[in-house]
Amino acid sequence: MAYTVKQVAAMSGVSVRTLHFYDETGLLKPAYYGANGYRFYEEPQLLTLQQILFYRELGFELKQIERILGRADFEKVAALQSHRKVLQKNLARTRTLIETIDKTIKHLKGTKKMKSEEMFLGFSVAAGKDRFGEHIKLGGEPNDCKVSAQDTDGAMCVFEFTGGSCGPRHLHYDQDEWIYVIDGEFQFEVGDKRYRVGTGESVFIPRKVPHVWACVSGKPGKIINVYQPAGKMEEFFRELGKYNGKLYVHEILSFDEFYRLFHDHGMDLLGPPLVGEWKVEDGRIIQIA
Repeated sequence: MAYTVKQVAAMSGVSVRTLHFYDETGLLKPAYYGANGYRFYEEPQLLTLQQILFYRELGFELKQIERILGRADFEKVAALQSHRKVLQKNLARTRTLIETIDKTIKHLKGTKKMKSEEMFLGFSVAAGKDRFGEHIKLGGEPNDCKVSAQDTDGAMCVFEFTGGSCGPRHLHYDQDEWIYVIDGEFQFEVGDKRYRVGTGESVFIPRKVPHVWACVSGKPGKIINVYQPAGKMEEFFRELGKYNGKLYVHEILSFDEFYRLFHDHGMDLLGPPLVGEWKVEDGRIIQIA
């Protein structure tokens, strides 16, 4: 059975304008066009639209979805099973949070006493784990989310990073950053100031101030990294985590793509990392030790 674009819009909740956009960009083409130029969709297109909506719900951008759906090895049933696992995990977390809210309401109304430790059920993240079990690595170095923007309504997010460097010099347009050193010794450059900090010390980095830092202990250090507000840092780290093969992200992306990656997530890429030297060759960043 074929459906018009208006019928698909009505059943899916996606606007006609958005379906036209998906067609124009190649993300979702109709099954065929009528003699009058109208778009018509059949079951394969509806299933593809369903996949697009699932990936959008899980936080993927349209370009990422297009790459995923365009892969030769993409398989709808496997993708649906993967979506189900993620949603089940989120559902379990949501249920725990709802239970915590209900217990707190009863406690505040005086109808049922609540233990102090029960107030924080649903928010505990174990050592070596991250908020959603993603285990994102940046160049092979773990960057675990401990508090998500979802927990704070976007007010802040917190990460535990174990590694050697923040990467290239950059600034955040709209976020303040606070770094607490758990282990190791680090060199910071914040604006025109220089800091050398060790275990138990911290550094505050105001928004719109260029900065760069690196561990100088001779082994990976460990820090707690807080961003306020959360901005798009979780999405940024997820995107970087996709480039965790033999090549670094800056070796895969062109300089313009690398710059745009920072810009699209609320940052400005300003220069090379604190350790090592970069140059641009054939439109790509080359790192020289």
